[in-house]
Amino acid sequence: MSRMAAKRDRKAASRKQRSQIRRRITFVVLTVLPLIIGLTWFNLSNKNIDEIQGYETQNLLRKEVEANRDALRFQLRAASENYIQDAGQPLQASLDNLNPGFTEALSKVTTKHAAAIDEMQAALVTYTKAAQKAVDAALAQPKSGAAVTAVLNSKEYKNADTDFGNAIAAANLGGGLSMKKANDNWKVLVVAELAITILITILIGTFSLMTERAISRANASELARRQDRNNLDTEPFSQIAASMADGVMILSKDNTIMMANPAAQAMLGMEARIGSTFDSSQDIAGKSMMTSAGKAGGQNVTIVTIKAL
Repeated sequence: MSRMAAKRDRKAASRKQRSQIRRRITFVVLTVLPLIIGLTWFNLSNKNIDEIQGYETQNLLRKEVEANRDALRFQLRAASENYIQDAGQPLQASLDNLNPGFTEALSKVTTKHAAAIDEMQAALVTYTKAAQKAVDAALAQPKSGAAVTAVLNSKEYKNADTDFGNAIAAANLGGGLSMKKANDNWKVLVVAELAITILITILIGTFSLMTERAISRANASELARRQDRNNLDTEPFSQIAASMADGVMILSKDNTIMMANPAAQAMLGMEARIGSTFDSSQDIAGKSMMTSAGKAGGQNVTIVTIKAL
């Protein structure tokens, strides 16, 4: 095998190894990596959606508590003026709706709590205890306006009512900020998903082009190696024949000269021109010819050896 053919085979083996590595990388990038990214994005998006829904639930609970507080305060002001509706049932219902209704509903929210809502819950417990005293005073006797007024004007109730109002305002603000942050996170996830999709598309296109180029190079290399293998029968022989003193020619099936060494060209002149037809059975004065069968370039040939007499 010629050095050129050996060199091409070494390059082909190296190229084949690099191609295998590229195929493995392509497999990871185009199958495993998108799968991991997809699962990660799915988990993060579900978590973000659950968080948004949790904030919405907490927002509804805050509004309900605020409405029940306003209703309770209205009933207590009416009771302080000796007006109690339906034997105090609406008054007691407003108090019952505050707690433990809110605490129980909030405990069912499994997602992250909004900012300040836990502080609001603590203030609710304190306010409920103070409001319970006013409700008890209102329901103790028909004309209990003075007793209710005394409770409403007490330091304990005023502090509890003020702290609860501040806690509701802080929870509303914290809930709005938490909801805004969750929505911003959702926007980031959407943009990231779009960017990743574009990146994967670019990677697919890039690796497809690289694969096409690798296939083209491999085909060209294989074609060259086949040509080298086809020439293995003649190339070493040609190198040897070129230095021989005897004339050597290779004829195709139709007696066309495929190769003629310098000695043959010197002996026969124009008759040994490559591409011309030569009759190996003819008798040439002062020369002896010997023919033998062989193969060159994958085809049957006739090797003609010419010696001077």
